[in-house]
Amino acid sequence: MTKRVCAIISDYNGTLYPASNSKSKDAIPKELEIILSEIADHIPVCILSRNDYESLGGRVPFANIVSCILGIETIVFDRTKTKKGCKVKTRHLLLERDILHRRGYALNQLARDVGIKFPGIETVRRFTYDGLLASITFDWRNHKEYRRNYWIITQYVKEKVSTMPRDCSSSPFLQTYDSYPFLDVHAAQCDKGFGFDRIIAEMDDYSKGPILYLGDSENDNPAFRKADISIGVSSSKKSPKLDCQYLIEYNHLSRFLRRLQDNDFEFHKELLTGSSFRVDSV
Repeated sequence: MTKRVCAIISDYNGTLYPASNSKSKDAIPKELEIILSEIADHIPVCILSRNDYESLGGRVPFANIVSCILGIETIVFDRTKTKKGCKVKTRHLLLERDILHRRGYALNQLARDVGIKFPGIETVRRFTYDGLLASITFDWRNHKEYRRNYWIITQYVKEKVSTMPRDCSSSPFLQTYDSYPFLDVHAAQCDKGFGFDRIIAEMDDYSKGPILYLGDSENDNPAFRKADISIGVSSSKKSPKLDCQYLIEYNHLSRFLRRLQDNDFEFHKELLTGSSFRVDSV
């Protein structure tokens, strides 16, 4: 049975560029970017990421919609060809600006406290399009002693988050990962499922047809469960538990997307197969 894909929503980190490629500055390989740009001329190609717009915007010129920081900010682009590139058409924030401003102050304080308690831990801050702090990541992949103390760090952050300011509509959200030595703290409750819904809400009639989702980690699972066609992309030796229908190796992603395009976006699992493909139905 075939399904004609009406839109593609994809994670960025580890999905559109290999997780092990640290020298590429997280850039999408040119061949894959060209294919995605060609596809975007026919159906929407959207990005759903834990990253912020500053780190994503210039790297995904083909995107119709970019949902940043797991849906805390969603940006819709007018892809009309101009000399200056695509323009921002609309922008939506999950929280009101004054609430987000207060949460940002609390996130900064949390970052300082964690830095003092665990010297050398890497802290990544993520901001909205207009500079409001909306999320932080604490990353200890480069610290062997911290990797052995995963639960100590997690419990400390959890206790700190529990004291952060709340209101009747939302509260800060701690995201942990079983397979990776880092965690996220977001200004509001959010996940890839929420970001998926935000993108669908902006796609008008396209949301009435099958949506294909690409991801590589366990935080993609909420989006995998919502997609009509869900494909996990493997680019490292780690084997996170993915709630997807199919798995494909990163090295074959471009080939699959080209096949999908050549087949007029009619998806069937044979498009994933080939002499060097690894395909699983989960």
